[in-house]
Amino acid sequence: MAGKSRFLLTEGTLQEAQAVAEQAKLDLTDLNSSVQSLYLSQDMGDHEVRLVELDSSMVKHLEAGNSLMVRGDKADMAVVCTDDSTFELKSTQTTNSLLLLPDCRAPEQLVGGDGCLLHKEVYCISHLYLELKQCRPKLKKLQTLLQENVFTGPEYESDEKHTGKKYTTTDLLSLIQASEKELLQELRKLHAVHYDGYWRLVDFDYMGNVLQYIMDTVDCQSWSYDQIPTDKLLSMEDNVYPRVVLQHCLDCYGDRKTMELDGGSEEVHVLSEDKVCRYFAEYLLKGVGKFNLAEFLQTWKESVPVGMTTDLQQLEGVALIDKKSHPQVISHFPVTGLPEDAPDRFNRLFRTREKWTLEDITPYIRDLCERKQTVGSLLTKFARASTLPDGTKVYNSRVPIK
Repeated sequence: MAGKSRFLLTEGTLQEAQAVAEQAKLDLTDLNSSVQSLYLSQDMGDHEVRLVELDSSMVKHLEAGNSLMVRGDKADMAVVCTDDSTFELKSTQTTNSLLLLPDCRAPEQLVGGDGCLLHKEVYCISHLYLELKQCRPKLKKLQTLLQENVFTGPEYESDEKHTGKKYTTTDLLSLIQASEKELLQELRKLHAVHYDGYWRLVDFDYMGNVLQYIMDTVDCQSWSYDQIPTDKLLSMEDNVYPRVVLQHCLDCYGDRKTMELDGGSEEVHVLSEDKVCRYFAEYLLKGVGKFNLAEFLQTWKESVPVGMTTDLQQLEGVALIDKKSHPQVISHFPVTGLPEDAPDRFNRLFRTREKWTLEDITPYIRDLCERKQTVGSLLTKFARASTLPDGTKVYNSRVPIK
């Protein structure tokens, strides 16, 4: 107890404080000589205060001059966001009385001196505090908002079908329960373009036309898909698409790379075989229901650019194959169309297919994993494992399907 402060819940004298300590059988030599006498404010009921428990990293975040933002509509559970993380905000009750004092001194601030009695006013007493727990951002609403005005080309911006609301980064941060970093990551995942100051989803067919134009230009210029000179392509005088849209398409279906040349360095884009093949697969599958697998594989192979190789692994999280059907069929089943809430997600998955292998279900639940959580632990919570007669391990729902 050495060096600890002494508190007296009264407006007594220093001698009275020492007498109380002696009655409690405390050795006065182990305590600070100064005493803080606490008394209750007369207007305690007039103050509305919420106490928040912060870990050391969050304290350092605030001490560095950064902010914490509380986000959510009236119907939402509130979350707190830093620049790069999202935290659930939950009310926790304690049997202890939490006293709030505007000017309470820490033990190290009372060391030395001859001893004195310091009167400290208790501002409020609480048995509740708010606790922060890091969680996944709530992003499902983002896609719904952006679908209000999908980008189909600059020539259609004044069309009556494109009068829906458009959203800036600031608008989205005020509506989406996510940090700015998480929001921007999801916008990239959705292939949203930042056009004329607003974030827009790009029409699937329009994006395909832009991609095809880029590939046709590469072929016409005798360039390589592995080394598309970014600036040369964007600066061509006869381009039929806006520069920002061409740049966006290159970033969605390719990877930036810096090439070292004799005259210096040059930025190039390398078209991703997996991303391009996935686009053509979705183009074939969207809106057609079930597709004969053998016919699909042949059509898909013929539709991709020469030199690119299709592989079913490219369709993880995009399509499902029904191996029990005769003949086998494939259907469009994108993970982006599934519920964000874990129980609802599993209910939808098991409604679609009664039993799943680990390989098949993983792409559809990987994004549900919290920090340090594995797909295996997630399945343990929401699914029951069993083994088929042929030795295949499968998972089915733990609860009745709604």
